[in-house]
Amino acid sequence: MLDRHRNSPGFTIVELLIVIVVIAILAAITIVAYNGISDRARDVVLQSETSSFAKVIESDKVVTGTYPASASAANGGRGLNSGSGSTVGYNVDGGGTAFCVQVSASGNSYFATQTSLVPTEGVCAGVVGLASVGGGTLMQTITDANCPTSRTRAADARDGRTYWVQQLADGKCWMLTNLAYAGGGSNTYGDAKTLVNGTGGSPTYTVASYYAPTDANPTTEPTDPSTSTDGGVTNPQYGYLYNWCGAMGGQATAACANATTPAPDPNVSVCPAGWRLPTGDVGSEFDDLNTAVNGGNTNTDAGLRTGWLGQRGGTWYSGFGANTVGEYWSSTQYSSGNAHDLYFDSGLVLFDFAEFKRSGLAVRCVTAAIQDL
Repeated sequence: MLDRHRNSPGFTIVELLIVIVVIAILAAITIVAYNGISDRARDVVLQSETSSFAKVIESDKVVTGTYPASASAANGGRGLNSGSGSTVGYNVDGGGTAFCVQVSASGNSYFATQTSLVPTEGVCAGVVGLASVGGGTLMQTITDANCPTSRTRAADARDGRTYWVQQLADGKCWMLTNLAYAGGGSNTYGDAKTLVNGTGGSPTYTVASYYAPTDANPTTEPTDPSTSTDGGVTNPQYGYLYNWCGAMGGQATAACANATTPAPDPNVSVCPAGWRLPTGDVGSEFDDLNTAVNGGNTNTDAGLRTGWLGQRGGTWYSGFGANTVGEYWSSTQYSSGNAHDLYFDSGLVLFDFAEFKRSGLAVRCVTAAIQDL
């Protein structure tokens, strides 16, 4: 009798394996696509909540004059509550003038601060309410002992503006970006200064002044400062220029007078707490810096611009000078009307140069007290 089923079509083992593999691939693609959609949806929720909380906190300040002292005190005492189950973190400085709010879920976080209400991926840093991607660093917490040996972004707690800092080959902890502090701001560390915008005015010995060129380009968290090493042709961050009175923190000494007495205090300056102006003249910190990063050369500024990110930011004296020279204040007085500064251009480096105290020059700060040197 003829078996009608013997020649019926069917699947071989190889064909079954192929089908299984195809199904597995399709399943994997579906899972990856779902996870991607899920991650994007989570980020949208985190950003939305971060933005909403930042706006609520700003509204609280409009009512009370300061930012809420805690997360539970925010939103008129109703607190910062996540509708999605996310974890909410909140920091505020002692005076209620700066905050950071952070929303986290599934290992991802977004934050916003008083300097930028736009949600940024990362976490809040420190108790002063200023944030930085990856945990961040505050200028005011950096010392000789913990200064990073690689270029690191740090924020000035007074206004949130950011600078590169690094311990260089001279063993000193330096700012590698020009200061762009205009006075005021948070006084958590007792380092807020009073400065006057002297741009367009007359040069002065006695009024602590800063001058803001149109290309100052001060950088606020969480944007990386400039790394320009070509004298400022590409993406410079020139910062502000200061007369010596402003650079020395407006102290009531010969720093703010056409005089030699009373002697200025070199530990007082416009720099963040724990930082100060470097010393000038032969054998000074500027001299040591030039040796460390520029090979001691005095006929080229190449090493200063690459190793110190030195900017040819020009000067101010009844108007701005050309951006072909770099001049940086020291804390060393030269005479009644002059103080030492670091001067450099493409063919000359002088660390014992003496500039009029009423001129506007750039500022870079260094850590440690003068008496510890």
